[in-house]
Amino acid sequence: MARIGIESAVQWLLALMLMWIFGMLFEQLLTFGESEMQTSVVLAFYIYCAMSVFCASKHKLFHVLAVPVFSQFLHLFQKYTFPAGANSIWRLAPFVILCCYFIHFFLRKTIFLSQGEKLFLSSWIIIQAFFLMISPNFGNIAFGGFLFYLLLLPSFFIYLKQLSMATDFAENLEMYFCALYIILGVGTFGLVVAGASYKGSDNLLATRNITDTNVTMAYFILLWPFVLLYASRHALNSLFRLALSAILLSVVIFSFSRGAVLLIIPYMLLTLALTGNNFPFWWLIPLIFGIIYFVPDLFSNYQNWDMAYFWTLRFGDMLATDSFMDKLQQISGRAEIHELAYNLFLSKPLTGHGTGSFETLGPGYREAHSLFYTLLAENGLLGLIYFYGLFLGLCLQLLSVCKKNMPFALLLVSFIFYLAFNHTVGSVFVILPAKSVTINCLAPILLMCLYFYSRNVQPRISDG
Repeated sequence: MARIGIESAVQWLLALMLMWIFGMLFEQLLTFGESEMQTSVVLAFYIYCAMSVFCASKHKLFHVLAVPVFSQFLHLFQKYTFPAGANSIWRLAPFVILCCYFIHFFLRKTIFLSQGEKLFLSSWIIIQAFFLMISPNFGNIAFGGFLFYLLLLPSFFIYLKQLSMATDFAENLEMYFCALYIILGVGTFGLVVAGASYKGSDNLLATRNITDTNVTMAYFILLWPFVLLYASRHALNSLFRLALSAILLSVVIFSFSRGAVLLIIPYMLLTLALTGNNFPFWWLIPLIFGIIYFVPDLFSNYQNWDMAYFWTLRFGDMLATDSFMDKLQQISGRAEIHELAYNLFLSKPLTGHGTGSFETLGPGYREAHSLFYTLLAENGLLGLIYFYGLFLGLCLQLLSVCKKNMPFALLLVSFIFYLAFNHTVGSVFVILPAKSVTINCLAPILLMCLYFYSRNVQPRISDG
């Protein structure tokens, strides 16, 4: 893993050096952003993306998977100085570079796809093209929609299929995702610090909106099983495993998300139990008692903490409810939005109104805070059956693996909790807003990795 970090750091330094040279030669290159520094970093990131995916590397898959992760931080660094939205080349440039790399890869390799895989890709492209074309929001998302749904995601599927045939695919994927998990966690904490002072704001709920930790939480759910599998495979020491668990717990704390608290804590307990790794909690119990003993005034002064106000604001009313079902209803708090999405579905029940239509026809949100209601409004019964058919197929694939080897049940649990998150907190699939800053397709990429990872390990489980 250290080699990956060194390789990425060297590429970043080269990208910054090249950008410094270009800036010296062509000063007009640095006039797009809020400052020369901001513009230099943004343009250097594009150079880094091209270098990381096109230069020869033993860890090319890591660099390819890292681009969507790093792009989240780039989008927030760009803020609103650069044009936002799914048709902005400033937001989509890293993904355009990825598509160019895939074309380069496919031209050099012989592609092997089964009839079922060809049928899936054909149906995906046709159906997604249809949903894009009928959308009243098409003019605002045409570039991003075409790029993500019709080019990038099918290309990722073919790319992962080719790489998954390697015997070390599963082991490498565990390492790469563990590294990305650490980067995503550390980067999220950095955004919390930066967001707390963004334009003079010390409001931590504003920070939460800036860092978009609700979205990030879904990525942590899908990355977590690979982290545990990597830790188990390499017998990492307890201190390092505790640090990995602390990243996820800390993100939950800073998310101020009721859904995250009620979903992630049971998720961690269940996944740690499946791997027999209950070490974080045995370490945390004496740590908590030690803090109480040596710092007795810490909790008595809780009400004076800045964070306490925002936690009380988010969770105080939930604790006052009468039943667990009331709490779940309080978590979603989306009844009116769901009703609006359902009414949109009733007006066009077969096909819905098209991809990205809820942002235009609804209250202005990019989705209905539920995968089910978003699909109902935008894709109708056709899209609902298609997407849930894909989810069912992935679920059956993961189930067949975990039946043969219990530790791989982590994959199925991760997928189930990801779906639970998408149906209670918010839909995190392809993020394709007309105006918002963050644009991403990381969730379906991670789901494809779950699928091909399970396909890779299944023969070895059977042989064993």
